[in-house]
Amino acid sequence: MLNFYLKNLLGLADFRVQTYQAVDKYMVAVLLTWAYIEQRFEQDRSPQIKTYGDLIRRHRDEHAVDWLTGALEMMQETGDIQQVMQRFLRMEVHAA
Repeated sequence: MLNFYLKNLLGLADFRVQTYQAVDKYMVAVLLTWAYIEQRFEQDRSPQIKTYGDLIRRHRDEHAVDWLTGALEMMQETGDIQQVMQRFLRMEVHAA
């Protein structure tokens, strides 16, 4: 199972010819990510969180809620949809 996540879902199967430094930095990022997943899996294991996939889905859902909440709060504060889109979608502001 660990091999599946490391190779496919975290991107280690996508190696191209790269410099050693680039590969080394990428490996550090992937292994730090996996360490976070392992640590959080131990904390959050429950009837709803039985697999790493369950945890990753929960993490993505939490991130989506935080992102959308931030966008809605900014819209409520500013009333400027263009500013919100620029901030959260990195869209250019077009002059009206």
